[in-house]
Amino acid sequence: MSLSQSGSAPIDPKTEARRLLTEAITSYLQLCKDLAAATERATAMSSSTDSAARRSAYQTLTELGDQVRLAQRRLTNTARQARKVMPLAEIEDVAKKLDKRDTTESAAVLVKAALAG
Repeated sequence: MSLSQSGSAPIDPKTEARRLLTEAITSYLQLCKDLAAATERATAMSSSTDSAARRSAYQTLTELGDQVRLAQRRLTNTARQARKVMPLAEIEDVAKKLDKRDTTESAAVLVKAALAG
């Protein structure tokens, strides 16, 4: 996940960093929504007598949990890469604008923690 140019047109490193950061945040947010929906389905299936359906719901839940963790890692790595060409406040601002949640799992909190460390 390099901030290098691709193609023939020169790309401003700051613009490319913002684009990659935005992609990482939106991907993370979508996976979080998918995980929440899968959690609801798995919870609903927990009382089902169909063991195959329960197993499938929990398998999906496990897979999405893994995908969310990978998306978190991608987001924090992308934020660290963006730090090379963007000011800290601007990176945090992008995260806050895209994810308005005020939780420990919000993109803004993940980005801030990644850049502090």
